[in-house]
Amino acid sequence: MNGMQFFIELLDKLAWPLVFIFSVVTLQKPLSALIPLAKKFKFKDFEVEFGQDLKAVSKKAEGAFPELEIDKKSVLIASVENLPSSSILQAWSEVDKAAENLISTKLPNVILDSITRYKDIEETLVTEQIIDTKKAKLFSELRVLRNKVAHAKGYEVGKVEAVQYIELCFVLVDHLNQLKLQSNDPVKN
Repeated sequence: MNGMQFFIELLDKLAWPLVFIFSVVTLQKPLSALIPLAKKFKFKDFEVEFGQDLKAVSKKAEGAFPELEIDKKSVLIASVENLPSSSILQAWSEVDKAAENLISTKLPNVILDSITRYKDIEETLVTEQIIDTKKAKLFSELRVLRNKVAHAKGYEVGKVEAVQYIELCFVLVDHLNQLKLQSNDPVKN
């Protein structure tokens, strides 16, 4: 075997491993972004299923260890560093959920499934005198800001503003939850 034949044989044996290493190195970031989305991973005899199984285990762990319950406000504030707009949208969803729960407790026959859902919630809270005018104004202003973040092109929010928004959302959530608890309390009714 001469030197040229040796080099060709060596290149033939190393080509696929080199292509594999090159691919892993260049695709490292996109692949690492996909791993959290994976539901199942299998390599030879090793197999791991994520997703539903993990959620089920997490629920059991929360029941067994109450200290594992997640403080949503803290998580959102921590995520502002990298995802301020997403944090704002999540904080608003907490307000929305608390307002809907309060309305369904006080007015079980009201249906809030429409295109103008947020305006309907706000209008119901005000017309039924569930919250006062100042709280309704806060609800409205937070909704408008949420819509700017969600729908306006090029609208960017600073980290400090995102934290302030989250704080205001959770003040309103706490108030709405307190009103719901009061309406469930037979002594106060």
